[in-house]
Amino acid sequence: MDYSPGLRGVVAGETAISTVGMEGTSLRYRGYDAIELTKNSTYEAVASLVINDSLDEADYKKSFSKYYLQISKDKNLNQLLEEVKEKLSPMDVIRTVVSYMGELTTLMKKKLDNQDKVELTARINATVCYIIASYHKDDCDELDDHYLVASSLLPNNANEDKVEALDDMLILYAEHGFNASTFAARVTASTRSDLTSAIVSGIGTLKGELHGGANEDVIAMLEQIKEPSKAAQYLENAIKTYKTQSKEVKLDILDFSLSFQDSDFANTIEVQSKKPINFLDDNKSLILSSHIQEPEEVYYYKLTFRDKQKLDGIKKELKSLEGIKSLEIKILDQKI
Repeated sequence: MDYSPGLRGVVAGETAISTVGMEGTSLRYRGYDAIELTKNSTYEAVASLVINDSLDEADYKKSFSKYYLQISKDKNLNQLLEEVKEKLSPMDVIRTVVSYMGELTTLMKKKLDNQDKVELTARINATVCYIIASYHKDDCDELDDHYLVASSLLPNNANEDKVEALDDMLILYAEHGFNASTFAARVTASTRSDLTSAIVSGIGTLKGELHGGANEDVIAMLEQIKEPSKAAQYLENAIKTYKTQSKEVKLDILDFSLSFQDSDFANTIEVQSKKPINFLDDNKSLILSSHIQEPEEVYYYKLTFRDKQKLDGIKKELKSLEGIKSLEIKILDQKI
């Protein structure tokens, strides 16, 4: 049996919930375009759609409100929350408190109906939102009837545009199929463990710096840059700092782009050459980035394609060129 790094090319599971790039370049939940859902629906409706294939948000909102209130009045939980916040990082706090909450004993059934599923997920969602809200200095106990979950994450009287923007973001994050954390959660669930254990597995995986933890590093980087006009200088300084240190020091310049496997949005390849590649320079629409690498003059190109035939044609043309120092073709993994 052949080894497949990162399970590349291996079908590890199937889903009827989300598709990425199957129809054009869209992310879809149960056939609905996620972008359109941000225009016409709330996160609670999308959560209901993901759970039980219905955009009726009433049950989800009712359950979320009930558990959010219960958690806010739970003295033992709030004492634990304050204790672990003093010692642990936010992701560790979320993992610990979600685990502490455990499974609802009244719902420990062999088979859950749709209402049970809504209850369980709304309870975990309310727990995580309450933990995040606890980091605000201002109170966060007034929930908006329309944007219930989004408002629970923000201080009272937050700007309406900010609440709506957060609701849109939550919708777009709602379901991405087989990223690392959902894969970890599904592995745990496949052993017939409980939902809380599966979610804790996912949270632990999401914490990693190559997954959700990268968001924290992006924020730190943006705080250092402060404004767009200073971005180029920040990168230049980062590269200079790297060059003056030992080769063992890793330089992390975080990338805002998304790249996907063959079945998704696009294919990406990386090319190095001793000389400029004229036909690439003339076709700027292909290039994600290009620059000269030092200390020696090596031209670096990073290109993206939506058409596999065009990709194969570019590979063939590149291989026929003279002056190629190293031609490294990479189909990059999905990174979210």
